[in-house]
Amino acid sequence: MEVSKGIYGFSGVSNCYLVFNREIFLVDTGMPGKSNEVLKFLVNNLKHDPEDIKTIVITHHHYDHIGSLDKLKKISKARVAVHSADADYLSGVKSQTGSAFMKPLVSLMKLLYRTRPVKPDIILEDGDRIGDYGVIHTPGHTPGSICLYNHDNGVIFVGDNLKYSKGKIEKPGIMHEPEKYRESMKKLENLDIEVILTGHGPPVTSDVKKKLMEFLDDL
Repeated sequence: MEVSKGIYGFSGVSNCYLVFNREIFLVDTGMPGKSNEVLKFLVNNLKHDPEDIKTIVITHHHYDHIGSLDKLKKISKARVAVHSADADYLSGVKSQTGSAFMKPLVSLMKLLYRTRPVKPDIILEDGDRIGDYGVIHTPGHTPGSICLYNHDNGVIFVGDNLKYSKGKIEKPGIMHEPEKYRESMKKLENLDIEVILTGHGPPVTSDVKKKLMEFLDDL
């Protein structure tokens, strides 16, 4: 579960992460039902109360990353942080984007699990900080996609901006703003990254810079 020092990962349809930094925060929330797993681990294994989670940071608005947001916010009373370009999707002002197949599926999931829109408490912009992590606005996958990067430990949360499969870093299959994606990923080029924590699949922990540069060179 501990994917890097003080960071605990929860896998499933998508990944979410508990981060012990200056305060405890959560990166994404996974699908509906993930809240029970996260909170049980927090209480039983880490000996913390749900209210100790102070902030829930959303890397982008897709349902597989915010499915448990409503419940986790209610239980923990944490502030919800999201980039301004994705904020209206969380609050329900804008409808979730997706394919002709995904839109009705998301609607069905919302009905079955009774998930509700969540109004963000913190509107993020490029250069903002969550503890020791800097916000990097990386539009492409969604308008408000972000990465969170910590210069001190070299850890970066990339949401769905990158995926890792068979030893190679790849771009996401879904791209809402493909014309912006390459420019967004070039922002990572000069960062001293040692661990990449993705929204799907395993973390990248070996030869990280080499693999990232190979990916960027092929974009």
